[in-house]
Amino acid sequence: MAPAGDIQVLFADNQPLILSGLKSAVADHSDIQVLAECANRDRLLDTVRSHSPHVLLVSAEFLEEDLEILERLVTENEETRVILLTSRKDPEFLEEALRCGARGIFQRERPVRYVPMAIRKVMNGGFWFEQTLAERMLGELVSKRNKAPDPDERKIAAITAREREVIALVCQGLRNKEISDRLFISDATVSHHLTSIFRKLEVGDRMSLVIYAVKKCIVTL
Repeated sequence: MAPAGDIQVLFADNQPLILSGLKSAVADHSDIQVLAECANRDRLLDTVRSHSPHVLLVSAEFLEEDLEILERLVTENEETRVILLTSRKDPEFLEEALRCGARGIFQRERPVRYVPMAIRKVMNGGFWFEQTLAERMLGELVSKRNKAPDPDERKIAAITAREREVIALVCQGLRNKEISDRLFISDATVSHHLTSIFRKLEVGDRMSLVIYAVKKCIVTL
C-alpha cells in the first residue's frame, strides 16, 4: 500500500473536459497525486507501464468498451487498481468488467466529488460501485438462475459495441485494411478485435463468423 499522502493516479480519457474535471476533483486532496493523463488509446498500455500508477481511472468509451484491454491492463500491471468510468448500466457488461479485474465502477452521472473517495476505497483494498448497481446485478443473477440458460446468450452479451461494428463490416465482405479505414483505427486494432470476437463466439474463421452472426441475428444482411 502507498504511504499516506502519496496515492499516485493516472487518468485516461479522450475528452479534455473529462480529464480536466477529474484533475479538478482531486486537486485539493493532498493524499492524491496525478502522475499523468492519457488521451491516446493506442498509447494507454505503454503509459501505464511507464508510470506504474497505484490507481488508473479510465473510461469505458476511451477503451471503446473493449474489456480485453481492461483485462490486459490488470494482468500486466498487478500493482495498479483500475476504476472504470462508464455510463453503461447493463449488468452483463458491468459484471464482465469486474470479472476482467476492475476494482471499481464509477458511473458518469455520479458527482465528481466522489472521485477521491473511490480512489481511496480501491487503494485500501476495497471495491467501488453503486448500491443500486449491486442490487441490479444481484437481481439479474437471480433471474438467470430461474430460467434455462442459453449457451449463446452469454457469448453474444460479451461482444462490445465496437466489436459489433467490426462484425457488421466483416459480414459486408470488408478486409482488415478496409475496416480500419472505415472505423479510423489501426490494422493491429482490427486484428485484436477479430481475435477477441473469434474467442468470445468460439468461431474459427471469418466465414464461420458471418454464418454465426446472421444465424444469431447479431447482424442482418
